[in-house]
Amino acid sequence: MKLLSVKQARSIWLVNIVDLNPRGLSLFGLITPIVKKYKFKIYPTKPEELIGKDVMEIKFNGGSFQKDTQHNIAVDLTIFNDGLVVDTRSSTKDSDAFLNDFLNYVSKEFSLTPYLEVLRSKIYVSEVWVQTDKLLNSLSPKLDSFAKRITSLIEGHSHHPIAYETSGIIFWTDPVVANPPTPFRFERIIDRPFAENRYYSIAPLQTDVHLEMLDELESILI
Repeated sequence: MKLLSVKQARSIWLVNIVDLNPRGLSLFGLITPIVKKYKFKIYPTKPEELIGKDVMEIKFNGGSFQKDTQHNIAVDLTIFNDGLVVDTRSSTKDSDAFLNDFLNYVSKEFSLTPYLEVLRSKIYVSEVWVQTDKLLNSLSPKLDSFAKRITSLIEGHSHHPIAYETSGIIFWTDPVVANPPTPFRFERIIDRPFAENRYYSIAPLQTDVHLEMLDELESILI
């Protein structure tokens, strides 16, 4: 499976924000240092964007995080009452690295509770575009026959012959599960010719594990 690009690598760290700040310290002074450190281009500039019953999220977009001495990655941060969400276009490990850096920084600089003491869990969403020469019809000869049967029943396309094929596969958890994780999907990219063999996939996994699972799926296909 060839990785074409990462559409989104999202890390969600569930933590009650009030647990990070049990003494109720004023955090207005956080904005300027955060914006300066991570070079966010879009951030709250008005009090009503930070406090009030109608404030559901606080967004910092267009930031930059130095993951190592040679690479800066683009990063977006959203803060909710029950957690933080970070999006990158490199990997969920980079998103995690940013959150670790960010929370350690604000905890140290503003005397907040160390996040590891109050972190409840981590959730991931990985979205990628990939390429493979394998066909999903090869999962079963019966799928290939079924697709050909559909094709044979279509009328009105003699001017432009068509051929159906299996173009997606999806794995869900039982919907009775509360707050179910993102489904695992693998499907052809809409509006791109079949000949390009381009696929979109989303999974509730770390990006590297997601790619490993796509390689495993590819190995099943003939």
